[in-house]
Amino acid sequence: MAKRIAMVVNEAWNMYNFRGGLIKKLMERGHEVTVIAPKDEFTGRLEEMGVRVIDIEINSKGVNPVEDFKLISDFRKIYRREKFDEVFHYTIKPIIYGTIGARLAGVKSVGVTTGLGYAFINENLVSKIVKYLYKFSLLFTRDVWFLNNQDRREFLARKIIPEKKAFVLPGEGIDLEEFRPLAKKRDDGKLVFLMVARALWDKGVREYFEAAREIRSKNTDVEFWFLGKIGVPNPTAVPKEFVDEYVKDGVINYLGVTDSVAEVVRDADCFVLPSYREGISRVIMEAASMEKPVIATDVPGCAELVDRGVNGYLCAPRDSSSLREAMEAFIELSQDEREEMGRAGRRKMRDEFSLERVCQVYVDFLEKI
Repeated sequence: MAKRIAMVVNEAWNMYNFRGGLIKKLMERGHEVTVIAPKDEFTGRLEEMGVRVIDIEINSKGVNPVEDFKLISDFRKIYRREKFDEVFHYTIKPIIYGTIGARLAGVKSVGVTTGLGYAFINENLVSKIVKYLYKFSLLFTRDVWFLNNQDRREFLARKIIPEKKAFVLPGEGIDLEEFRPLAKKRDDGKLVFLMVARALWDKGVREYFEAAREIRSKNTDVEFWFLGKIGVPNPTAVPKEFVDEYVKDGVINYLGVTDSVAEVVRDADCFVLPSYREGISRVIMEAASMEKPVIATDVPGCAELVDRGVNGYLCAPRDSSSLREAMEAFIELSQDEREEMGRAGRRKMRDEFSLERVCQVYVDFLEKI
């Protein structure tokens, strides 16, 4: 039976980029999907897909309790008016305040934790408050879904939720047709490592840049590309001056930002993400689906996607020397070995993290309610 569902997030671009394929699949199954998110340049793209979008004001970085109380009220009004069969909340503020608003409106909801991020990597007053708010709000959810087992274990260990509510998704689903192997348009004989991420310290920018400097000092036939936004409003944002220094020294080739990430991944030989923690890394899944070997940190959200020595290598987090050693091991591989690593990565994405597998979890859940 078709259901009226809402999917709620702090930015429309997040929903379009991370769950656009899932939304299409759910609509193909007959479900009516509404996205609730602040309007941005991706709102129109969602509407072109046939998705109804409800605008809501969310200051995702703000800590004003008056704003947050109003947000609960805004959610409650929307849910009372729309009477959805189920609401899926993503990202911190929708999970916390949207869940409370849904409870007040008498609407059932699921919290989908897409990564624990800054609040769980660090231990400070803000982190403690966030954890308390999670614990309170998630009393009112039907279920809580995670993208990796470690995040689930952390919530259970901190007694934020009971075990009967906690489930692990096979990621957010990768569309193997959209992200497929493409022939390189580069033939300069260079070996290229690529990192794609927002310029944040906890994405491992420092470690990548430092490891790149060490390798470039000995081997100029290797290039290190970085693609991602600088000047992100985040407590762990990397200053532009830091990036500029490595670019000026010829260590890093900074590529800016683009909507065509696949075209950049196409021309790289190896994808690198030395992040301190992820929910489940979307960019790793995309790169692996395009048959790019992956070097990532042995942390939740990355380690699940890499079989050591099969489709890439794992290194220690916050350790540029460990990352350098992994990249040097890749440099020593033959071209045939690199290509087999890439093929193994695509097989892993197909067998464990495909969009079809994730969609089926949602479909099965909606059929039961």
